[in-house]
Amino acid sequence: MRSSEMRTEACPVDEKEVLGVYSHSTRYQYKVGERGSRYRNGTYWFICKLHEDAYEVQPLNANNLPSGVRRTISRDEFIRYYTPELEYYQQNTVPCMETLARKVKLGRRYFNLGKLTEAEREFCDAVLMQEENVDANVGLSDVYSEQKEFSKLREVLDRLLNSDEIFREEQRHKFNEFGINLRKREFYDDAIRFYMKAMEINGQDDHLHFNVARVHYEKGKLTNCREHLKQAIKLNPRFPEAEAFLVLVTKQLGK
Repeated sequence: MRSSEMRTEACPVDEKEVLGVYSHSTRYQYKVGERGSRYRNGTYWFICKLHEDAYEVQPLNANNLPSGVRRTISRDEFIRYYTPELEYYQQNTVPCMETLARKVKLGRRYFNLGKLTEAEREFCDAVLMQEENVDANVGLSDVYSEQKEFSKLREVLDRLLNSDEIFREEQRHKFNEFGINLRKREFYDDAIRFYMKAMEINGQDDHLHFNVARVHYEKGKLTNCREHLKQAIKLNPRFPEAEAFLVLVTKQLGK
């Protein structure tokens, strides 16, 4: 099977070209035009094409789902060492991805209906399938916030803080929303921990500084609030909300 024969589809989150599952071998150089895969017993990888000379690879977990550290490889490395496994992809990974998506969707539906126990069950099942799944973990945090299960909420928060998955650029709206929800529920210290982790990865995001400024304001830490507002405006001089907020905070500080 040639690489070009693999079925491709649009990746729903990243909007990258999903090539599917490939096996990896340092002992066999895949040659275009050969039929079938000679390498069936190695590690399996989920691969997306970023552009002509860059491919993103991520290992599969025990549930046949992409999980763990992603890395980028060149087209030459991709062609030399990765062999398409279309049958494996269709029979194992695709059904698991569909099941995962259904569980997250059902969990969110239960949550919106106020059925927190059922929502927790679906989100927990999804996390067991793919530990770093952003939607499932955020869903669990919503459930535990409503249930006032603070220790469980912090377990979810720690899991997210230990994974860079949620802080990827394409997830920006999700981690911003998550931080905002922590602030609204008055989990101020947790919100600050979350935002500071996000800023370690992308300190040039003006909205991150604005949002953490709001948390400091709620905590009465006006000096810290002002510093983050200044940084937000420095990064984005056309940020009227930050400018108005800065005027208010400066007046309250009396400086």
